[in-house]
Amino acid sequence: MKSLHPILLLFVAALLAASPAIAQTHSNLQHFSAKEDGAYTIIIEWEVRDASLVHDFMLERSLSGNSTDFQNFNKSNCSQTGTSFRCEDGDLYKGSSDQTAATGNVSYRLRVTHPDGTPHVYFQTTVEYTTNAVRRTWGSIKSMFQ
Repeated sequence: MKSLHPILLLFVAALLAASPAIAQTHSNLQHFSAKEDGAYTIIIEWEVRDASLVHDFMLERSLSGNSTDFQNFNKSNCSQTGTSFRCEDGDLYKGSSDQTAATGNVSYRLRVTHPDGTPHVYFQTTVEYTTNAVRRTWGSIKSMFQ
């Protein structure tokens, strides 16, 4: 019986750790996922039960994971088909590192405005991704050849 006690404690701890993530989703949200699709691109998809409740949406991205650092994501990279939504994020560049590629975390948060004007957070999630090479400006490219 004593050997079951640690297993039971681990099970309860896992349930408690999972409950905040479950509580953060909205009741109109049927499903969502965010995953790396090949190198350097993340696909964020979600499906709602009732599309008429989605008057407007704003997908936000944070590279630090800090709730104060979320910035609007470019909605031109998003599409809607019925009750399904899909956004593609291919603008993830590496930070200040000497590596040509590295791994990092990016967080996404979906804010939806209902027709009555009330704002709702439908989900927040974090994804691990592989960064691509350093984004270079025209000036830094020219200076490499001087």
